[in-house]
Amino acid sequence: MAVMLEKIYELALEHYNMRLVAGENGIWNLVDWVHDLEDIQVVDFLKGRELIVTTGTNLKSEEELLQFTQAVYKAQASGLVFNIGTYIKKVPEQVLAFAKENDFPIFTLPWEVHLVDFNRGLCNLIYETQQENRNLEDAFQKVIFSPENKEDYLPALRREGISADTRFCMIQCAVFSEEKTSGILDVTQHYYRYTQRWKKVLSRQEQKGIVFHYDQYLTVILINPEASMVRQAIEEVSQSAPTGFVKNMAVSSIQTTLKELSQEYHRLTRICKRNAKADQEVTYEEELGAVGLLLQLPDYSRLQAYHDKILGDLLAADQSHKTEYCKILKTYLEENGNVQEVAAKCYLHRNTVSYHLKKIAEITHLDLTQAHNRAELYLAFSIQEYL
Repeated sequence: MAVMLEKIYELALEHYNMRLVAGENGIWNLVDWVHDLEDIQVVDFLKGRELIVTTGTNLKSEEELLQFTQAVYKAQASGLVFNIGTYIKKVPEQVLAFAKENDFPIFTLPWEVHLVDFNRGLCNLIYETQQENRNLEDAFQKVIFSPENKEDYLPALRREGISADTRFCMIQCAVFSEEKTSGILDVTQHYYRYTQRWKKVLSRQEQKGIVFHYDQYLTVILINPEASMVRQAIEEVSQSAPTGFVKNMAVSSIQTTLKELSQEYHRLTRICKRNAKADQEVTYEEELGAVGLLLQLPDYSRLQAYHDKILGDLLAADQSHKTEYCKILKTYLEENGNVQEVAAKCYLHRNTVSYHLKKIAEITHLDLTQAHNRAELYLAFSIQEYL
């Protein structure tokens, strides 16, 4: 994970007397590297998320400083540091105005600061933070995919202050393409942008956590989060859906323990698949009710067995006789037994619906007027959706 610009500023303020003079709303930008740049002609070679430092050697006028600032901003740099002294006496007002308007952080650095020391100090901070995050990410992936090998991940987690008492929230994210470009289903760039968006939101909220991409899912693990923070972060990230793609998220309880993360990963994956079919963007596991409790079962074969016991004969009848008993029954349950609504939604006469319901009761051996029977049937349909 990159370093938040605010953390870099704290270090540079203390050791190098660097000052923020404009664009304070962009202080949560992420930084991958610190880069010296003196020529506007090479701005196009920037990859984005660099903190740019310039002495202004080749920038002779205020207009050129403004053009340089605009070009660096367009290249998606995280911020710009002006080395005040021989070539740049002060930051022009038009540069400050542009920075404020675009929330682009502008800093000043005293001329007497040695840029070699400055760059080395900040780059070391970035490298150390990235290494710590890679180690933490690797440890959590081992927790999820190899939970039995505790010696492979517990030492790394302990170094970060994570123990059996630590609570987590896991968010499983899936991005599915609605269309293809040139016949190629390319979601890589969208996952990358989605990952960076999550990292930026977490950095701004000073929420400790990790984000990694595996298979077709993006997994976010928050460490000791507040419930309000989780929902706020999800809402903010949801506003940045890539064009032409739909996404959905499954969210665990904020009380998830370390030993539960592996099973939680697979439960949330199932919920994501269900969301895709139901066209639902976000599902909070704790709001799933009885189905959420069933998903706690480590052995999903039990759910399948329950489903088959309740609906197996009805599914077989539909397949053998080309009927739509399951559809009618599910609609009947969703409409709380309102036959008129079932008739309207299934495009059938009311009397035909009543006849079908009688046949359904005979096949399932369940009295549909009994509340507990309806509950079992509805649960079986819910299990069908998730499995």
